[in-house]
Amino acid sequence: MATERWIALAGYMGAGKSTVGRQAADLLGVQFLDVDDLIVAHAGQSIPEIFAQRGELWFRRTEEDLIRENLAADPGVLALGGGALGSKRTRELLGRTAWVAWLQIDPALAWDRVGGQPGRPLAQDRERFIRRAAEREHVYREAADVILDASRPADDVARVLADWAEGDGPEDQAG
Repeated sequence: MATERWIALAGYMGAGKSTVGRQAADLLGVQFLDVDDLIVAHAGQSIPEIFAQRGELWFRRTEEDLIRENLAADPGVLALGGGALGSKRTRELLGRTAWVAWLQIDPALAWDRVGGQPGRPLAQDRERFIRRAAEREHVYREAADVILDASRPADDVARVLADWAEGDGPEDQAG
């Protein structure tokens, strides 16, 4: 079943946005896009290379531009980068075009999932990782149309999300 609006998955690194997003898109029969993959394809570089050579500011501006461009297509499921909601313009755009699902996860569990991975330049220092998660939480909460427990298995989270979306989104409460 196609959705009338985009479903944008927000949450911290390690919450499972890409995995849940692919599975939810399959369940809903819609396209899946991962913003990090779009940035890598656009830049022709890996995320660590982008951060090292172009910087986080370039990454964030490109992220904002690619989100805007891709939300013009037929609705589907979009996995946002962990910091995408830091952009006011992106939050406003999503508010007009998407339902935002926050995949909420305890930062310690997120660290256990992704901490120290070479492809994650912002997940190299545990203390900074945990602090950054706390700083972003209010933005996720304010943007969320639904909050899902990302500590659960990804296929369970995807099913809850798909069921919620098929129930017409925000009017229906997810579990």
